[in-house]
Amino acid sequence: MEHSELKSVRGWIVIASSFLFTFFQLGSFKALGVFVPKFQEQLSIGVGAIGSIISFCGAFRFIIGPVQSRLANVVSARVLAMVSGILTGLGYICSAFSTSGITLALSMGLLSLGLGVPMVAYIKIGRQYFNVNFALYSAIVFTGAAVGMMILPPLSEFFIQTYGTQMALILLGALSFNLCVGGALLKPPDETLTSRPTSRKNYEQLDSDRNDTSLAKSGRIEAILHTILSWFGVYAMRKRPVLFAYYLAFLLWNISLAGWIIFLVPYTIGLGFPAQQASFMSTLGGVGTLVGRIIMFAFPDQTLNSHRLQFMMLSIGGAASIFLYPFVNAYWLFATLSFFAGLFLGTPVPVAMVMIKFVVADEGEDFAEATGLLHTSYGIGTLVAGPIVGSIYDITGSYHIGFFIMAVLEALAAILAIAKPKADTC
Repeated sequence: MEHSELKSVRGWIVIASSFLFTFFQLGSFKALGVFVPKFQEQLSIGVGAIGSIISFCGAFRFIIGPVQSRLANVVSARVLAMVSGILTGLGYICSAFSTSGITLALSMGLLSLGLGVPMVAYIKIGRQYFNVNFALYSAIVFTGAAVGMMILPPLSEFFIQTYGTQMALILLGALSFNLCVGGALLKPPDETLTSRPTSRKNYEQLDSDRNDTSLAKSGRIEAILHTILSWFGVYAMRKRPVLFAYYLAFLLWNISLAGWIIFLVPYTIGLGFPAQQASFMSTLGGVGTLVGRIIMFAFPDQTLNSHRLQFMMLSIGGAASIFLYPFVNAYWLFATLSFFAGLFLGTPVPVAMVMIKFVVADEGEDFAEATGLLHTSYGIGTLVAGPIVGSIYDITGSYHIGFFIMAVLEALAAILAIAKPKADTC
């Protein structure tokens, strides 16, 4: 099985398309940090407000995790990926013509929707092709995010310096339309074509089959409540309580990751370094993430305990890196910290995905719902990161306290990952 998975040409096409998606998904979010001073100048709004808008952009794509799960089960990955390219490109272009914080937030919402719609679909089709080698699939695909972090921020700075802020956003939108091409190449494995639900009616039938007899006889309100709770993974966590601890750990970790992504460049500029040198910090962070995810190639699907340990070690390293930022002023030390912060903060993404895979053995609807809830925890963490760090900056005029808080939250994430399933057979 391992060999047949790796020999599938269509499987590697899925990897290439997924790689392109993660390239834009995290790379775009990181690149928006370059625009913070520009938005502040042109729209005359505070750093806290801009941070909140960018956090909303990063969060909304994850918060709609339950919707992603449903879409992944009723719409093909190809359609969702192509819609993603259209919405992402339009989001960038609309943001180029924003005249206020409200219009910028709406444009960022469209951008975020585009980057969120196909997330679970990509993961689900990846597991269909690489169930045995899912850790390898995750490591390769999420390396695209690291490459995006390396390339898109300095590319955005180049566009700004050469063509201006408005044209830079339009060009990023034009590049994002390439997601449509990557999506057009997606095709599910042959064996899933007949078993995969292809319509809302079929999915609702599957959902109905999973309901017990008492629910079938209950009133309409109870049925609606059951559906809502199912969407938000309440039943999945009730069956697997350890998921709650893991989701909370992922939420806290993502607060640190999102805060670092949004404010690293403005933080560097605030220390007196030129904008181009500041955007280079994002590239170094991307290099660190790339190195970390390449190292993950050496850790295929092993056990839940091994991946838990990896997450804990990475979280501790991330907490230490963020904690040290306020104590350095030299550019080379700042650059070194950015590399290690990228390594420790960016690498846990595929680790978290594999942890969920071990806890939720089923690769169908249960796995899609658990993955959607994972994304929701990411979204909540991202949503609060910008307002927390940005507001603290507006009050104190410094990023130091915000980074200290992120370091503490990252350490708490490591502690929560100690939790084990009751029947740990992984």
